[in-house]
Amino acid sequence: MAFYYATAGASDANVVIVGMPLDRTSSFVPGARFGPDAIRVAADNIESFSPYQRRDITGIAVHDSGNLGFTFPTAAAPLELIADTTSRHLSQNKRQLAIGGEHTVSPPIVAALARRHPDLCVVQYDAHSDLRQDFLGERTCHATAMARVLDSISRQRLFQLGIRSFSQASEMSESNVFPFEVLAPVARVREAIGTRPVYVTLDIDVLDPGVMPDVQTPEPGGCSYRDLALSLAGLSGLKVVGCDLVEFCPRTMQPSAGAAAAAELVRELGLLLTSAA
Repeated sequence: MAFYYATAGASDANVVIVGMPLDRTSSFVPGARFGPDAIRVAADNIESFSPYQRRDITGIAVHDSGNLGFTFPTAAAPLELIADTTSRHLSQNKRQLAIGGEHTVSPPIVAALARRHPDLCVVQYDAHSDLRQDFLGERTCHATAMARVLDSISRQRLFQLGIRSFSQASEMSESNVFPFEVLAPVARVREAIGTRPVYVTLDIDVLDPGVMPDVQTPEPGGCSYRDLALSLAGLSGLKVVGCDLVEFCPRTMQPSAGAAAAAELVRELGLLLTSAA
């Protein structure tokens, strides 16, 4: 099973898609480990041309490397595999598009990228701030994902869009936090990032649950699909060095409207990765 447009070989690809079906710390609705394959199935119903970025993903050399095979001799073992995989793709000059799985996959990716790009910025689309230092006894979990990202980059280089769930009031006054909004802040974010490399992490629960119910932790009051797609398109031309889409939690393995939305967003992220090429 692979994305139909991922026709390039591993050595020839510019973009490598990697499924990261991690579901170890899901605290509400489990099942994000089924996300990558459900999205691949739904992609068969999605056009390759994006009307948002006005480009066709078949014009990009994309390789689908399948899913990482996680084992759990230690809690850190999956994160080590993610970091090693990301580092290998960096050494091969590939742009990696990761599909989760829970948001815990993002920090080891960012850590690997930050070693290559010391001035790395991160743009986070999310319902939740994910800034807790620990949650249910875990320092590394889906609810602490951005706190662990901040172990690798400075607070000023993290841009949080669409957030509407905060663990404390002080998080709302942090720099580069844009509560509720995903489209209006794009121009400011672009200006602040400039020519620096950027990683885009898309927690699909940024969408309103009326649009995207198939998530681990649904949060009312989210954005529309159109605003999210236009926001991503608004980042086109930045030096995007990696992306992920996380927290899609299919309720069924039958193709669904939620899986179709996730599949189309994978297309948008793939195009974004090569928009500055």
